[in-house]
Amino acid sequence: MVLKEIWVARHGFREDWVNDNPPLPTNLRNDPPLSDFGRQQSLELAAYLKDKSIDRIYSSPFYRVLETVYPLVLECDTPLFIDNAMAEWYGLTHGRYLPCAPLPELKKLFPKLDIEHHSSSIPLPTEVETEHDCHLRVKKGLNILVDELDSDKGQPQAILLSGHAASAICAVRALLNDSHFYVNTGTCSLSRLIRQDDKTWKIMENGDCSHLSQGEQRSWMFSGDVPDYELK
Repeated sequence: MVLKEIWVARHGFREDWVNDNPPLPTNLRNDPPLSDFGRQQSLELAAYLKDKSIDRIYSSPFYRVLETVYPLVLECDTPLFIDNAMAEWYGLTHGRYLPCAPLPELKKLFPKLDIEHHSSSIPLPTEVETEHDCHLRVKKGLNILVDELDSDKGQPQAILLSGHAASAICAVRALLNDSHFYVNTGTCSLSRLIRQDDKTWKIMENGDCSHLSQGEQRSWMFSGDVPDYELK
């Protein structure tokens, strides 16, 4: 038995998009939470996915991404793990990779997070990443993760990958083996891919936002090695 279905979600609307001084649950300026609107989006995401038989969730280690999927975890008791393949991309902006909170701290903030039964497919980056580097990082991580899940005795059939615009784009592209495929990435958008008999992946939904009451918000696409949200 092999993995059959992968959902890919982007996090919800960020608090720092509406508030210049957001609360920082992890005390990291680069790690803001969701806004009230983003939390509403996360509830709508959970309502849509709760009957989709998702066996596991693999999330970026950043607070807003975990906060996005946590209503689904609470609703369905879906196992939640960290995988750095889905972590944020900063491009060349900062001269280094900005950190996330340590796993034990994230566990305190999200008690259902399982930090014991999955080791991330790849380490968190430490250096700057070009757009190309981000694609390579996500593809390497997902290749490892899918191989592990295919041989997992628990036989997971469907998973959710939860990340950021960049990692969501790269994840879909990696699974399709097409580095130029256009991926829609509004906040709390969903892509869905199913596995074919030859083990290739086919996209069925591309950044769909029909589950969201206010539709697509802040869709994003690569436009070079510096993310446009860092140009301030």
